Amino acid sequence: MRYTKKIFTVFLAVCCVMSVLCGCSAGDRSPEAKSLCETFCTDVKAGEISKLASYFDYGTITDEELAELIAPSDFNKEEAAFAAAIKESTDFSVQDPVYDKNTKTATVYVVWKQGDFSSDAALSAASVEEFKTALSSSSSKNITVNVTVDLSGEFARIKNPKDTVDAVYAYNTINHGIMPGLLSDFYTDSNWTLAPKGVYTNVKEIGLRVNFNNELSRYRFIPGVYYTVSRGGEVIYTSDIMDIEDNSIRLDYTIDMAGAGDLNEDGFITDGKYSVMVFDAHSKQICTSDCEVVNEILEKEEIVFEEYKKDHYLTDLVYDIKDSDLMANSFVFNTGWWDYDGTSVGKSAFASNTKTLGFSLAVSSTNDNELYYDYYYSEKSDFKDVNETEPVFSASCKPTVYDDQSCYDIDYTPAEMKPGFYGLVVYGDAGRKHIVFTAACIVVEETSGDVID
Repeated sequence: MRYTKKIFTVFLAVCCVMSVLCGCSAGDRSPEAKSLCETFCTDVKAGEISKLASYFDYGTITDEELAELIAPSDFNKEEAAFAAAIKESTDFSVQDPVYDKNTKTATVYVVWKQGDFSSDAALSAASVEEFKTALSSSSSKNITVNVTVDLSGEFARIKNPKDTVDAVYAYNTINHGIMPGLLSDFYTDSNWTLAPKGVYTNVKEIGLRVNFNNELSRYRFIPGVYYTVSRGGEVIYTSDIMDIEDNSIRLDYTIDMAGAGDLNEDGFITDGKYSVMVFDAHSKQICTSDCEVVNEILEKEEIVFEEYKKDHYLTDLVYDIKDSDLMANSFVFNTGWWDYDGTSVGKSAFASNTKTLGFSLAVSSTNDNELYYDYYYSEKSDFKDVNETEPVFSASCKPTVYDDQSCYDIDYTPAEMKPGFYGLVVYGDAGRKHIVFTAACIVVEETSGDVID
């Protein structure tokens, strides 16, 4: 019994010695495997192509292919900034190697931590700065990669470097909802407001409406735009950067933007050929459009109100669009006298207890120049007692944008609403010479309650 126990003890001792010898053989190079893996992961995180290329076998990948994995060349500035933020949030930890003496390889488990770009905060970020904040404030995503280190040769080498590169930079292949390419790729057309043929006459502002493809609204981080205005080849105005809304933007040049030498003696924009050049926020050109400004000596157009019978006001809508450009951009089926307080007694008639006379002129969203208007009062339906130089009310307005359309709200709220006839004259110029629109209505003696009864 003592002999058997002695033999067993010797056997255990031999096993321990063999185990130690084998362990030392593996352990001698395990630190080498871990050290190599740490250096490799540092280079992957940095994304330095020259260093990363050294881990790949010759001919397996080109520097250009490797560079496309790290930083795709077709990224625009926003995409590149987005990717850089994710890259900045990336870190790693290297575990101890597991050695396989049969294959003389070590498997090193690396846990990569990366900002969660799929979190609600990251997905709703409206700017790159907001996105960076979302990454830093949310829990990180973990990516585990097994790195295989070949220890069979004189020098340790990594057998599967692309697995790590693909896993760490996978965010470059994901659709993050960022606008791809250039803003100019989404440009569709542009048009001059209130000047479809590109010619303005006696104006205090010109305006270019620039339109983009509806696809643009699907993306985030859309760059803003700015524009320059040139006359005779000389830049006379440069705008600030503005944001695009609803796939469209209006770019104006007004007398407030013009210098003293850019207006004529009547206060209109100087004659000449004008060019508006539009750029995105990164100074990439989107489009260029030209127009002409012509100044003419205009005689004040005569105001003419046709004589209407009382019942005509009750049954018909009384107005006349006199300007072809305004007509082309108006929606006549949504145009008419507006009943603010439920006192209308006809299509062009109100009871005497109405508070406001209002005409709603429905127009396209591109028609947003300022219009100038006067209201006249007369006791007679032919308006022959009206003095053109003495309107009862004068004002100007621009369209108000509602959910379904844009409208000029051409209103008059007198201190006292006198029964009688009211004429509306709308001008396209502040000098009130060019009449673009007229309308007329009647305020009857009865109140709305009397009329209903």
